[in-house]
Amino acid sequence: MLNCKRVEQGAWFRNNNLPAACFVPVNFLEVVGYAYESVRKPHKKRKKLLEGCVGELVKGVIHPKKVWLEDVDVIYGVIEDKLSCHYIGVEIQLMDNTITLFHCGLPKENIKRALNQIQELAVLISAIKMELLGEEVNFEDISPFEVKFAEGIPKTKFPYNCGIFVVKMLECRSLGLKSMANINDETAIDLRSKLCCEIFDQFMDKDFQEGQRK
Repeated sequence: MLNCKRVEQGAWFRNNNLPAACFVPVNFLEVVGYAYESVRKPHKKRKKLLEGCVGELVKGVIHPKKVWLEDVDVIYGVIEDKLSCHYIGVEIQLMDNTITLFHCGLPKENIKRALNQIQELAVLISAIKMELLGEEVNFEDISPFEVKFAEGIPKTKFPYNCGIFVVKMLECRSLGLKSMANINDETAIDLRSKLCCEIFDQFMDKDFQEGQRK
């Protein structure tokens, strides 16, 4: 849905000098992470990162059909900690070599495990960029992207609000909004309801109307 807004309202984003960006599927960064060991300890016939579904997305072959470093310079996605059912929002700045994390504040005891995963991702995204630029990828030569936490973002007290907090924080960031004060535990239900309506309007409304006519 957020990718669709980027296309439909492209003029607005350009007029507000917002960087070209796209949102990747929820499981994409997890799939990228699977390649860490093969990059760290390459076999004689090393598989390139830009092969398979990762390469298809990065090269714009599949949705959202945006070529990294050509069509977009900023990537938004999420890291999922499946053991705690927790999400961390991720903003990848390909030109600045940075990864900014949007963490809802929970669960505090498991953040170390997620950070280890993100540190590996910082290496892999750098390696992907090297391949895109036609450079040879050797683990010793990879300079990981800098990882930092976004400041002044909302925190939740309830684990079940993690998902909606992360989605709305990334949306606000992509829109260039400075204040995220409207994202809080008191407004979480309203934010969910509004998001459901937006998803319906974006993807279901036309099909629903056509079905009614039939």
